Amino acid sequence: MSLLYTTHVPIEVHELDGKKNEDPQEEVVAITPTGTPPASATAGALTPVENSQSFGISLSLILSSMYIGTSIALFLTIRYSKKLEREGFLSYNSTGIVMAIEITKIMVSVALKYAEDGDFLFYSVTFGRERRELWRMSMVYVIPALLYALYNNLTYINLHYFDPGTVQMFMQTRVLFTGFLFATVLQRALSLRQWISLGILTIGLIVKYISPTLMMLMNVRVLAILLQAFFSSLAGVYNELALKREAYLSIHQQNFFMYLYGILFNLLLGLLVAPQEYMQLHLLYHPHIIFIPIIFMGALNGLTAAFILKFINVIVKAFASAVEVVLMAVVASLVLDESFTQQDFVAAVFVMVSVYLYYTKGCGSERVEKQKRKIRRMV
Repeated sequence: MSLLYTTHVPIEVHELDGKKNEDPQEEVVAITPTGTPPASATAGALTPVENSQSFGISLSLILSSMYIGTSIALFLTIRYSKKLEREGFLSYNSTGIVMAIEITKIMVSVALKYAEDGDFLFYSVTFGRERRELWRMSMVYVIPALLYALYNNLTYINLHYFDPGTVQMFMQTRVLFTGFLFATVLQRALSLRQWISLGILTIGLIVKYISPTLMMLMNVRVLAILLQAFFSSLAGVYNELALKREAYLSIHQQNFFMYLYGILFNLLLGLLVAPQEYMQLHLLYHPHIIFIPIIFMGALNGLTAAFILKFINVIVKAFASAVEVVLMAVVASLVLDESFTQQDFVAAVFVMVSVYLYYTKGCGSERVEKQKRKIRRMV
């Protein structure tokens, strides 16, 4: 894709003021209009937790489908816009579109928060009585926003030295990075069966992009792509941690600060990496109606990803992205008359096998089952 952007199981051990709550249903936590809990409720705010808001299988599938669908729609509209650009009907740079998408996500988050409880975020963070508390709580989103900005700008640098196929191939290592960080940072155990499925998924995605030419281009600069992949995984995992850590907050409020810091960091790093892109005031040279679906789909895709990270988990997002890669090849063959290659077919088989292994029980899934029984005994 031309534009690059900047996660559910119920809580099984409830804590309040550092003590176990033996009957969590009896505990009532007061929430102020801005979503700020009393001091007692934030005592354990730094403890990573599983979100108590369970979406269920059906809504999880809906969210994943929305993420995949908007990604494919965004891919198609961008491809069409590039065709129009080659024909001279429009001219733009991706920086302007990305900034427009980020601003749209902020505006949508503000509108959804106002519709949710009548809280106008722009007023709350500037003139509201609890503005200092809101800004203090927002600091948790600085790190994931910075990681996303580093990822975006490394994308710009890597595409300067490598072709998109090479970048895409080595970026698939983020699946394994995500699994490692999921187990270490979020302290979520993965069974041997699930680790095998992630390995198969990684191999399948690499198969799609690998070629003899790409292998000849391997050098020390590939480490920059691997660093980009690690930042992508770390940003997703840390974002899930930040969203679930303050589960009492509205996701729209959380998204507002995430996108706000994201814009600031992207501007600062962008001025260092590609100043010529950011110093141009006319980022959209010839406005065209095609920009509307690109911006709309880009914003919806980003918002859906945030819902997946908060209410499901980052591994589901990784699988959704993998399915998206395969479906993208199918759609491109049907809509854009691009050939569906043997590599695409092999990649599709690998992805389907990995999804089956990850979400079914069988040989190698004993570790997670033992951990669940241990947690139940603790509770």
